[in-house]
Amino acid sequence: MTAFAEVSDLEVLLKTTYVGEDREQIEALLEAASGHLRHVIGQDVYPVTTSTYTAYPTFGREDLPQWPVVEVVSVERDGSPVDYTYRPGYITVRSDEPVDVTFTWGVAEAPVELKRLTLVLAAQALQMLETTGALTAGGLSSLGIDDFRASFTDGGDKTGISLTPHAEKSIRSRFGRGDIIVTEAYT
Repeated sequence: MTAFAEVSDLEVLLKTTYVGEDREQIEALLEAASGHLRHVIGQDVYPVTTSTYTAYPTFGREDLPQWPVVEVVSVERDGSPVDYTYRPGYITVRSDEPVDVTFTWGVAEAPVELKRLTLVLAAQALQMLETTGALTAGGLSSLGIDDFRASFTDGGDKTGISLTPHAEKSIRSRFGRGDIIVTEAYT
């Protein structure tokens, strides 16, 4: 999976440099944060990808499962081309028989908002790792070492890689496809 942000982006944000195992850990946190955002959105949006899947049109219409659509490469049935019409987000064919759709979708550069949220989530997870040694507070209400103190409301339920409900709604409406949720994309 391609993360929405790179290690160098977090290095600039936190004014530090990561090398060796630390760099690998940051890469993993950025990928985890990006995966969480993709889950919230309900689909991938980056990078540009070509996928093929078997579609089962309803009344000749098939909504494409990913967006933004760059192009429909082919529509075939049993290896032979099928006439189709493309409209933004869907194709139409002349029957409801299954067809294999190959299309290119996604954006070439990670959207700024998703890059920003990836950095925020990764930085929060990194802080939690440094503070507690885990990705979440895991039921802790407070932690104290010498003069350092940290307190977590709700037993740390909101810690780890998570967004506020408002942020989730915002990115889902901006980058998602309503009630269409892709659980698997074959490339």
